[in-house]
Amino acid sequence: MIYYISDTHFRDQAIFDKCKRPFKSLKEMEETIVTNWNNKVSDNDIVYVLGDIVKDDDASAIQIFSGLKGHKHLIVGNHDHDLLEVISKSKLFESIKFIDLIIDKERKVCICHYLLMDWMEFNRSGFLVYGHIHNKTPKNGEPYRMMKEFYRNLPAYNCGVDVCNFEPKSLDELISLKEANKNEPYIN
Repeated sequence: MIYYISDTHFRDQAIFDKCKRPFKSLKEMEETIVTNWNNKVSDNDIVYVLGDIVKDDDASAIQIFSGLKGHKHLIVGNHDHDLLEVISKSKLFESIKFIDLIIDKERKVCICHYLLMDWMEFNRSGFLVYGHIHNKTPKNGEPYRMMKEFYRNLPAYNCGVDVCNFEPKSLDELISLKEANKNEPYIN
């Protein structure tokens, strides 16, 4: 099985507060993500982590990924740049890329931390899985309303923890989640 997750931001109090994550503390959030991940993912599963994995100045937080099941692959996010050397040396991720095209159940999936207006295989029934925007709603401003509207009927799916119940999701789960929440205010 292939899973996707993004924007865990382990040990990042500023992001925790900004996104109003529904936990009493960073520790509780971290424990929830670890538990959810390990209850769902097997050692043989593949997990694409689409960036912003930890607080961008806390190299020790990277070790959280050593306790997570599956074959982990990192797609670099904007908060990962300063730690790339440490992340690479940790050997916790089997690959580290900025963007990739993978096959998931015979479907071509472009994976990137960021939303894209056009992606690899877009014109050939390709999918996009992304992160970065957390749980932004139209109340965050006109650009987010425009993004929600643009992506509404496109095969593009947000795998950020803030909209994915703080757990990795399969592509089929992301598709179902978006369909179920198509008219909700947050971007997925």
